[in-house]
Amino acid sequence: MSLFSHGNKVNIRFFHLISLVFLVALYPIAGFSQSNYPNQPVRIIAPFAPGGPTDGIARKLASALSQVTGKSFIVENKSGAQGIIGTVHVKDAKPDGYTLLFNETTGVFAINPAITKPPPFDSKKDFTQISLIASGPIFLLVNSNLPVKNVKELIDLSKNTPNGISFGSAGGMGQFPTHVAPELMKMKYGLQAQNIAYRSAGLALIDLAGERVQLAMSTGLVAAQPFIDSGKVKPIAVTGLQRSPTQPNVPTFYELGYPFPELDEGAMFAFFGPANLPPEVMNYLNVALSKALQSKEMVDSLKVLGFSIAKNQGPQAHTEFMDKEIKTWGSIAVKMNLAE
Repeated sequence: MSLFSHGNKVNIRFFHLISLVFLVALYPIAGFSQSNYPNQPVRIIAPFAPGGPTDGIARKLASALSQVTGKSFIVENKSGAQGIIGTVHVKDAKPDGYTLLFNETTGVFAINPAITKPPPFDSKKDFTQISLIASGPIFLLVNSNLPVKNVKELIDLSKNTPNGISFGSAGGMGQFPTHVAPELMKMKYGLQAQNIAYRSAGLALIDLAGERVQLAMSTGLVAAQPFIDSGKVKPIAVTGLQRSPTQPNVPTFYELGYPFPELDEGAMFAFFGPANLPPEVMNYLNVALSKALQSKEMVDSLKVLGFSIAKNQGPQAHTEFMDKEIKTWGSIAVKMNLAE
């Protein structure tokens, strides 16, 4: 008599139970293409030091991707040279989908190639644009003991201070936004401030809290929030057309009479791969990212960090954004003499 013949109800129930367990095990990968990718951990290179926004968002994204796919996505920090070291590492990696890049787009791919001779890479030809991921406004932060309440008072103070004041930047010349945004303030509105470069945003903020520099500009408030909570640092302005939902009491630069249309979209973070990623890898990653970015946990995690999910996703939106930023910032970066 067959194992599953009529009357063998125990075995039939056992078979149904095993089938259910098997289907549950397959659930995380439902909707993905039937390929062998990935069959080993996927490394996401974050080209800046731990503790900053790039690293913070990358780790949230890796966790979300691992959760929706059932596969292993891990973050590896390769910092240095304004994010170029980690970026070049991905450029030179085998295009098999196991070495990917999570990076801020404007500074690394639009500004650095414009001010570095020869450029370290071709932003469009050396990478596969996978998807925009998240964006966040840029906050102007000052030491709480600085006698200013708004942008006008800060600029006036800088002009009346011998040799000006100083701002802390992270990552070196051309880093966006901590170096580029204050330099844009200098060019457009006459801020008198000297750049003090640090290895990371965290170190710059430590010195801002300690009154060794007077101001800093930061994407989101990942690293700054502890200093704000302690009362040592205060945000006095934010980029964009609307106030940040996480800091509703901080006015926009527009409200204060100092518009920065170049910074309206804040800092945009995106997912890249080496050039010529296979179509099956792209398909898998697009499905995985779509699921990860729709998850409530990911949305809530980014909100806590001061970011939001990018409005437009996928390769086409990513490529269009890159083209726009390269066109916008190429000439501005040269005018600001960022390479000097």
